[in-house]
Amino acid sequence: MNRNAHASKKQTSKKSAPNERRRGKEEQAEFVKKREEIIKGLQAHSWKDLEVGRKFRRNEKLDLITADSVIVGCDIGSVKHFIRAIDAQGRALTSKPFSFDNDEEGFKAAYDWMVGIAAQNDKTQIVLAMEPTGHYWFCFAAWCTSHGITVVQVNP
Repeated sequence: MNRNAHASKKQTSKKSAPNERRRGKEEQAEFVKKREEIIKGLQAHSWKDLEVGRKFRRNEKLDLITADSVIVGCDIGSVKHFIRAIDAQGRALTSKPFSFDNDEEGFKAAYDWMVGIAAQNDKTQIVLAMEPTGHYWFCFAAWCTSHGITVVQVNP
């Protein structure tokens, strides 16, 4: 490679670096905007909304899940909870579970994680499914419902 060709390659890479940074900032801004739109559009339903005459309607529960939904399964523990996300067709959206503490700070971290997964996968609703284990699930379920996440109970 001659000297001029090598110099022009260096100049090209120097010029493209700011473009890549700009593109990265634009992508980040777009991601943040997507997250904000998802948060504004979240609409919570709870299992109580689906009870009719004290009889639960399973099919109405399934109607909550659409192609625009992220389904988050939660393993409830006394100190730590673990969540994973799938889409409506059962495809895993995460490779590892996300763990968080059973307190408000942990709930906020889980919420940010769920909204981030929804934004990354162009989903607009979040359905949280959890096994009602003892009393440990009450606070997280109530917190999520109050923040626009639909919560459903599932058998183990």
